[in-house]
Amino acid sequence: MMKGYDVYETSYSMEELFDIIQDQKLEVFQIRQKESLCFTSVYKYRKVLTKFDQISLKNTIGIFGIINRFFLSKEKIISFLSCAIFLFFLSKTIFVFEIRGESQSHFQMVEEHLSLYKTPFLMLDKNEMTNKLTELNGQLNWYGIYQKGSRLILQFQPRKSFDVQTFDAYDLIASKSGVIAAFDVLKGTKTVKLNEYVNQGDVLVSHILLDSKNEEKTTEVFGKVFAYTFQKVNVEIKKNDLPEFLQYYECLLRSRMQIQLDEDEKIIQEIPLQFERNSDTITMTNFYVLYEMISEVGESIE
Repeated sequence: MMKGYDVYETSYSMEELFDIIQDQKLEVFQIRQKESLCFTSVYKYRKVLTKFDQISLKNTIGIFGIINRFFLSKEKIISFLSCAIFLFFLSKTIFVFEIRGESQSHFQMVEEHLSLYKTPFLMLDKNEMTNKLTELNGQLNWYGIYQKGSRLILQFQPRKSFDVQTFDAYDLIASKSGVIAAFDVLKGTKTVKLNEYVNQGDVLVSHILLDSKNEEKTTEVFGKVFAYTFQKVNVEIKKNDLPEFLQYYECLLRSRMQIQLDEDEKIIQEIPLQFERNSDTITMTNFYVLYEMISEVGESIE
């Protein structure tokens, strides 16, 4: 019954109906006798059956019947078209617009740039928004737009900008005399060697770098240079009633306290030179070998 069949009602008797069917060579199905005689036939015999006054068409069943009844009703056609138009625009209407990105500053920039898209709005063509976003190509590295139902999601990745920093060329010079002990240089050209004696003001690390063509290039200088330095310390204290060995250690501690060292610096050797007791005072002279950072920034070279 799915293709479509016509249902007829007739006032003929069963014998008369069979005679008509036999004479006209008709195909009929489901003959039923209730208040009147009803039967079913295929669509191609409709013209033949409508010639008989006592046979009337009641309805059509199956797909053809549904289509036939639908297109014969103006109200149904109008309702169908209205629903189709409504569903079309509803599927294109954005009720939620999300912007997703890593940078808050870029998020605000994108949001302001697309401020004309206030929900709800029609998204008939995503190319319009894409073309609008191309104006931000200098600030965005990547962006994508995709729709999930009535939700439109815009994702972006900010373009990271790197400031070109200018620097003044300078050298690392020796802040005091000493014997080079170690280097901790990240950038720059070493001009001295380990175990080399340098004087105060000598260049330790140069900003001049020779490339593969033996041409001079300017580079930044980062690092430290350590050296063995030498310092003589004199200490004098007044005599007191403490034992002599305690007075000796007091002088020794006072001597060491005059050595100012940073975290990475240390005393390598302590050499006593003199310990003398006078009538009222005690004097001590010590010689120190120190491990110190002696590099300092020289004058800027323009």
